[in-house]
Amino acid sequence: MRKLLVLAGLACMLLSLSAVPDTAKSPVPAPAPVSTAIAPAPASYPVSDAPYRATLRSVSLDDLQARDLLTLGIYKGTPQVNQERPWLEQNFYATLASKKVWPDGAAHFYHDWHGAIDWKFAPIPQDAPPPCDQPQPTGYDAESCRYVNSLFKEVAAKDPEQARLLRERARRGRDVWFKGTFGNQDEIYLHFSRTTPNGISDIWYPWLDTRERAQRFTKYGLINDPDCTEGDASTYWWDKCPDPHSSGVLGYRKYYADPSKDASGKVVFDPQTAPYAPDELRKNERFVIGHPCVQCHVGFDPTNPPANPNAPKWENLSATIGNQHISQPTMFFQGAPPDSLARMALEAGRPGTIDTSLVANDFQNNPGTQNNIMDFQNRRVFKNMMKDPVTGELKQGFTQHVLKGGEDSVGDHLALIRVYVNIGMCTEECWSPNFPTPGSYFGEQSHQHPFHIAQCARDCEPWNYADAKMDDLAAFLVTGGPTYLMNAADVDGTPGAKFIDLAKVPQGRKVFARECAGCHSSLVAPENVRQDKAALAKFYEGHVFGKEDFWQYEFSDEERNAPEFVAKYLVRDASGRLRPQQFVESPDLHGATHGGGVFGQDWLGNDEPTAFNIVGTNMCRALHDNHSEGHIFEEFSSEDYKQRPSPGAVPNVVNRMVPGLGGVKVGERKIEGGPGYMRNISLLSVWATAPFLHNNAIGELTYLPDGKTIDYTVQGRIKQFEMAFDELLTSDDQNVSPHRTQKISRTDRAFSLATREDGQGWLKLPVPKGTPVAYFASSDPHNPLFMKCDDLVENKGHQFGVSLSAEDKRALREFLKLM
Repeated sequence: MRKLLVLAGLACMLLSLSAVPDTAKSPVPAPAPVSTAIAPAPASYPVSDAPYRATLRSVSLDDLQARDLLTLGIYKGTPQVNQERPWLEQNFYATLASKKVWPDGAAHFYHDWHGAIDWKFAPIPQDAPPPCDQPQPTGYDAESCRYVNSLFKEVAAKDPEQARLLRERARRGRDVWFKGTFGNQDEIYLHFSRTTPNGISDIWYPWLDTRERAQRFTKYGLINDPDCTEGDASTYWWDKCPDPHSSGVLGYRKYYADPSKDASGKVVFDPQTAPYAPDELRKNERFVIGHPCVQCHVGFDPTNPPANPNAPKWENLSATIGNQHISQPTMFFQGAPPDSLARMALEAGRPGTIDTSLVANDFQNNPGTQNNIMDFQNRRVFKNMMKDPVTGELKQGFTQHVLKGGEDSVGDHLALIRVYVNIGMCTEECWSPNFPTPGSYFGEQSHQHPFHIAQCARDCEPWNYADAKMDDLAAFLVTGGPTYLMNAADVDGTPGAKFIDLAKVPQGRKVFARECAGCHSSLVAPENVRQDKAALAKFYEGHVFGKEDFWQYEFSDEERNAPEFVAKYLVRDASGRLRPQQFVESPDLHGATHGGGVFGQDWLGNDEPTAFNIVGTNMCRALHDNHSEGHIFEEFSSEDYKQRPSPGAVPNVVNRMVPGLGGVKVGERKIEGGPGYMRNISLLSVWATAPFLHNNAIGELTYLPDGKTIDYTVQGRIKQFEMAFDELLTSDDQNVSPHRTQKISRTDRAFSLATREDGQGWLKLPVPKGTPVAYFASSDPHNPLFMKCDDLVENKGHQFGVSLSAEDKRALREFLKLM
C-alpha cells in the first residue's frame, strides 16, 4: 500500500556536511566592471522632498529601548558574528550578496546529494550610496533619501548629527530589505531544480525577458523597477537599469554567473564577454537571480496608485504593504512543465499568497499572505522563556509573536534572519541537510531535524553577512506606518474620503468595540471583560482606535462634546491643544509612562493565539509544526511556544489518494507541542488588503476593464474590501441561507503524480482534473497512511459578527475603512 500513497510539496533532500568551507577573511574585491550596455552610467537623480500620503513613523530603536521594549530575545550573536563585526561593518554593502566559489571556477547548477561541500564564499560587492545631501546614482537611492529625510525632523531641529545617524541606519536597513540576498540564489539553482522533471532546464525566469516588461504586472503581478527601461539586443534582452544588479523587476537581483566550461575545463561561455545566445536566458548562462525580501513585500502604495501598473514610479510604491497581487509561488517554476508536481502544488495558491513551508516542508497545504508590516513599534511584547542557541542557557526574554501562528517567538533579530534562511540563504550548508530523505519511511532519514544556528554561522559565511545587518533592518521596519484611506487619492484624483460614509463611523466604532476589539485591539481588556460585550463597550469608551488626525470621526458630535467625555478622555498638551489623552501620555507594557503620539496608536490586534477550533478557519496553517521540538526551526521558537496547551484533537484520516479507503476516519490524534493556534492579527489598513484570512480566501480580486489586470486602484481596493467584508460576515453553514459558497482549490488538468515530494520515482499515480489539491498537498510521504492535515474548505470559519444586523454590519464596514 505504501507505494500507492503520495505527498505534495517541494523537494526536501538530505545533504550531509562532509567538509567545512574555509571562511578565512581576505580583502573584499573591487566591483567587477559592468558593460555600459547592461548598466548605463548612473544618472544624477535629485532627492525629492515631496511628502508621503502613506504614514511613516519617526521611531528609532533608541526610542523602543527607552520604553523598555528592547532588546527582544536573548540571542547575542554567534562567536563568528561577534568576532567579525568590525570587518562586517566596514564591508556592509560589499556583503549584501555573495556567491559560492567552486574549485574549478565554473558555473554549477547541480550538487550531488550527500556530495562533498568543497566550495568557499566570496562577497558580490555593491557600491555604497553617497550621502543624501548629494545627487544620487539611481532613482532608488534618491527615493531612499526622500524616505529617510522625511523621518526624525524633530530630532534634526535639536540635534542634526543624531538625526543624520538615525536616518543613515534606517537607510542601510532599507537597502538590506531591497538588496540583501546573501547567496540565496543557490536555493533556486541547486535545490529547486531537484523538484522538476528536467532539473535546471526547468528553472529559469522567462518573464525577465525585457519584452515582457510592458505586461509584467498584468500577467504576473510583478512590480517593475521604476529606474529601468525596456532593453534590446544590445542588453541581451534584459531591462536597461542604472543599478547593474537590478533585473528590472523589484525583488529579483541579477549577478553575473560563473563561466560555463566543458569537460576539459575550457571556457565555452563567459557571461561578461560572450556574444548573445538565443537560449542563454533559459540556460541561466548570463546572470543568476537572488531574492531580497521585497520580492514578497513591495507593492503599490494604496494611497497613491500608479497611472500605469506596468510603469510605476517610486512614489507609487510601498516597501512594506505586502504584494496582494503577485502570483509569487509560480515565479520560480514558469519554465517547468505545466503538469509537474511543483507547478500543480504551487499554482493552487491565490494571488498574494505563498506557502512558506514548502521548502522546509511541513506537508500541509497552507499558503499564506505576505505580511503587512505596519506600526511594529506598537505591537504587543510578550515575556517568554527562551533557550540561547549558542550557549543553551534558558532565560526569559521579551518577544513579539511573528508568523501566522506566532511561531517565531525568540525576538525580532532571529525572526528576521530566519526569513533569509527560508528564502534560500545557506540552503546546502545548513538547511537541507536537516530535511527528510525523499523515499524514506523509517529511521532518522524520514524525519526533519533542527537547524542549528551555531553550526550555520560556522559553516556558512553568508549567515554572518546577514546576521550583522538585522538590527539595521529592524531600524528601517519600525518606521513603516499605516496607509489611511482618508489620505489616499485615486488615479483619477478622487480623494479617499469619498469612499467612506463618515456619518456611519460612530455607530461602527461602537460595534467594533463590543464585537471585535476583544481580539483586534492592542489595548487589551481583562479576560473577564472580554466575555461580556456590554463590558467591552464600556471598557473602550473614549478609546481612539484609528489615527489621531481622524479621531473626531469616531464619535458623534454629541459624544465628543459632552462635558464628561471631555473631562475623562481629552487633555491639553504642552501647546494647549485639546487632544485624546492616549496620544498625549501613553503607558507602556511595563507601566512606565512616556510621551504619546505614535505610541498611543492602537495596533488593532492583540497578537494572542486563538485555538484553530475556535477561530474555525482552515486548520492546516494552524497545524504548521516546523517550529516544534525536534523540527527544522526548533531554535527559532520559545520554550513557552513549545509548551502551549493542546487546543484539542483532530481525526486520523486515511490518505485521500488511496483508492476506496481514502477519507476514512480512524481514531484521532492530539495536537500538541506548539501548533494549533492562529494569532489575532492587526486590522490596520484592512481596507487596502482584501481578500481576507491568512490565505486570501474570503472575497475575490476584481479586474480592470481589460479583464486581465487586477484592479489595484483605490476604487478597486474598496470594491474588493466590501466584497470580502460581506463574505466574512456571512455564515459558512451550508444549511442556512445566505451562506458562503465553499472554495476548494482543485487541479485544472489531469496529471501523473510521483509518490515522493521531489516529484521523482518510477511510480506515478493518475490524478484526474478537478481533484482537490489538498488530497496530495496535505499528506506526508514519510508517514503516508494518514493525511497530515485533512481540511479542504479554504474560506470557512471566523464566524464572529455573522449575526449582526444589516445596519450594524454596514456601520462596521465604514468604520474599518477609517482605520
